[in-house]
Amino acid sequence: MQPYFNRRNELYEELGCVMWGHRLVVPEKCREKVLNMIHEPHMGVVKSKAIARSYVWWAGVDEAVERVCRACAVCAAQADAPPRVPHSPWPWPARPWTRLHLDFMGPIFGKTYLIVVDSTSKWIEVFPVPSTAANWTIDKLVELWGRWGIPKQLVSDNGPPYSSSEFAKFTRSYGIDHIFAAPYHPSSNGAAENAVRTIKRVVKKAMYEKQSIDRALHTFLLYYRNTEHATTGQSPSMLLQGRRLRTRLDALRADVGGRVSRMQRRQLGGAASGATNREIHAGEDVWYRQYLRGEKWEPGKVINKLGPKNMEVRGIDGSQVHRHVDQLRRRSRNSLVFPAKDKQENPNVVNTSDTADVVTVGVSPRGSEAQSERGAGSVTPARAQAPPPATPSGSPEESADQFLSPESSPASVPPQSRPIRTCNLHKNPKYRF
Repeated sequence: MQPYFNRRNELYEELGCVMWGHRLVVPEKCREKVLNMIHEPHMGVVKSKAIARSYVWWAGVDEAVERVCRACAVCAAQADAPPRVPHSPWPWPARPWTRLHLDFMGPIFGKTYLIVVDSTSKWIEVFPVPSTAANWTIDKLVELWGRWGIPKQLVSDNGPPYSSSEFAKFTRSYGIDHIFAAPYHPSSNGAAENAVRTIKRVVKKAMYEKQSIDRALHTFLLYYRNTEHATTGQSPSMLLQGRRLRTRLDALRADVGGRVSRMQRRQLGGAASGATNREIHAGEDVWYRQYLRGEKWEPGKVINKLGPKNMEVRGIDGSQVHRHVDQLRRRSRNSLVFPAKDKQENPNVVNTSDTADVVTVGVSPRGSEAQSERGAGSVTPARAQAPPPATPSGSPEESADQFLSPESSPASVPPQSRPIRTCNLHKNPKYRF
């Protein structure tokens, strides 16, 4: 009775009815009938309260009107949806290809596509499928597992292919946790829905330009995967593969790899270093470079090829060494200058060699006349009448030592047979001539 006591000075009687202002104070027994009359037009809570305030009053009339309106089945069936709550994003997996979102697109222009999105890298895969049956979906997913591996989670809607027993058996056999989004709530699978919207625009643009849909899709996916994503700040290719994909635009940049290849070809061909190709085969007599003993070059024989440029050489003392072709020179009778038997009588003729490793010692065929043309000094008669050295005998090493001995000095060589160029086979003073 407290609300009525508070209004005791405002209540009055009119024609046998208790009034509060212009509003009728309704007894408790009549309140249900009055509430039904007020809610009869189903005007909603706010308007029903406004009608009640215009005609009646009792303690708690507003609460009673609201209770009747909310309990009305007719009003609830036609009521608007409540305001949307703030979005709750999916947790971002730290490793790529952990959770995938699936959805179908189409039919669009007579084709249906399966869209797969990686929640970490935002990598999109598009597969044309004949239908949305579970077996076709499973086939495409198995193909995807073979390419990128098996994820831990799958997120999809409650469509027939995903809710079938065949698909449930497939996910269990691969150890995948299948998560269903809320039915008829596309934003719960927002990653797949956004991808479907994006791919649908690509297909429509391709049809508008009368291009191949498949080619347009592949071209778009190439550049999409190579473009920085607004959410992650990195491109899908960098997050999933750790590299940028090569596109046609990369041809505009300087190709460092091509330059390196060209320089390597130049080095192999000897254009930059001045090198020449030399072939030495097993069984050939060679001079090999010596580093640990007295003589710089020692005679030996190639007994085995360890590689294109590496040889195994046996020395005259029986030791075997490993040498590169740059550390070998061919060794033969023609490698050095030896007077032939049939030319001992003519001191103006000297045996020459055209081998690749030893510089050929040339002589002037015209004797002193050629010496004057090259600016050579005059020769004493004693030096001109010196007999030529005897023909060497024995092994090539012994003959070479005999011919290149210190006694074979220029003083004992006739002027007609003097060398025009010197042989740099041995830098040891005893081999100079």
